[in-house]
Amino acid sequence: MNQSDPEAQSTAHILSRTSTEGSAGSTSQHIGSTREQRQNKQERKRYKYSGLPRILDFFWGGIYSPGPSIYDPIEILLNTEDADERDRLTKNWRDNRLNELSFVGVVAALLAGVLTSTGSWPEILPNGKISPWPVRTAWYCGIILSVFSILTAADQTVRLYRMSSHRDGCVQIRELLAKSNGRRRTGRISPRMAQLFTWQMPVMFLTTAAICMIVGLFLHVWSAIRRLDHEDWWSDDAKVAVVFTAVGVVAIIVFFIGQVTLYVSSPSEEEAE
Repeated sequence: MNQSDPEAQSTAHILSRTSTEGSAGSTSQHIGSTREQRQNKQERKRYKYSGLPRILDFFWGGIYSPGPSIYDPIEILLNTEDADERDRLTKNWRDNRLNELSFVGVVAALLAGVLTSTGSWPEILPNGKISPWPVRTAWYCGIILSVFSILTAADQTVRLYRMSSHRDGCVQIRELLAKSNGRRRTGRISPRMAQLFTWQMPVMFLTTAAICMIVGLFLHVWSAIRRLDHEDWWSDDAKVAVVFTAVGVVAIIVFFIGQVTLYVSSPSEEEAE
């Protein structure tokens, strides 16, 4: 009995020490994981909520500038540990990107068709004069931007299809999206910033072309206002300009209200807080 007591005490001491070390190890791993999540959260905040990108992301919701809806899916698929899940997320990103490029290409083609037909629009200038140069410049800029939106959408679509046809297509897509210098200090792979803007270019071209068209319309309508000494300013052209401006301003306000209601902060930030 006396001999078994020291053995039992020694065994209990070893078990207690092992349990303490395991608890300390799990605690340190939890602290490291929490610290890594905090650092990742801070880096996402620095990317999404700094300067001009913050304003553009709020009003445009990623329609113009690369927002969280573009950054987060790429970061998640690059840092998923399971190989099958990583490939599934990569294919999901590829399919959604192809659908978006197809939609942007169709809309850009329609917009280009509308802008190229501006030359046959009814003239509202006095005496049938040619539209001022700012009007023509805005519309011509819209045409070239629409064409480049179609071109970039087609180019990216072809590249995605060709990479996907390769045996290691998913790996090539991830290598294209990831930074070439490897992992960050946190141990996670970050997307390449140039890639974020590259995949956003078709939408940026399309949005800018639409803005050029709207600006050209306003300039075109108001260029018909010519106040002469022998003419009344409140003419039919002035009425058209005022009504058009009122409708346009209301549409712009409603558009921005819609952007505010569609703005959603990153779910990861809300859950982390």
